Amino acid sequence: MNRLKIFLIIVMCISPAVLLAQNEIERERISLEGLQEFGFTANIEGSRTIADSETLTPSTIRQEAISRIVDADLRYVSDEEVRSSADIPFLHMHINAMELENGLIPFSINLRLYQPVKLSLNRDLQTSASTWEDGMVGLVSYNRIEVIQEAALGMIEIFIDDYREANGRNSSIR
Repeated sequence: MNRLKIFLIIVMCISPAVLLAQNEIERERISLEGLQEFGFTANIEGSRTIADSETLTPSTIRQEAISRIVDADLRYVSDEEVRSSADIPFLHMHINAMELENGLIPFSINLRLYQPVKLSLNRDLQTSASTWEDGMVGLVSYNRIEVIQEAALGMIEIFIDDYREANGRNSSIR
């Protein structure tokens, strides 16, 4: 009987946190509603060995990500347009990877959408803020470094699915 009481107390304490997390995810998804166009940037932070890798480069990831965005019929905006206006939203992917002495590579990937927002508590000051994000961490061996790129592109697919859901388009099942 004591175990049941403890279990119920734990469930009751955790439930509000789960609901708040779900609410935050839904808010992020809603922030994609009405988004007409956006740019894309990517950078990789890592050791010299990782920087010298031919399979994991910002330009390779960028090209494939933009290709997937365009193939999904989303409007991609060129870098020049994004730089010329603070009003154009953009996706930013940051990959951080480091090589350990045993040949393993721990990595993290963050994908964020930045778009113009008004700060209601500061006389409607306009700035940019991250309104949608996703991230992951992983561990691969050096001979499987391409898994990092595959994971990064999987995150682009998650963004596309969330965008479609927010904008009433058909989306693939995650």
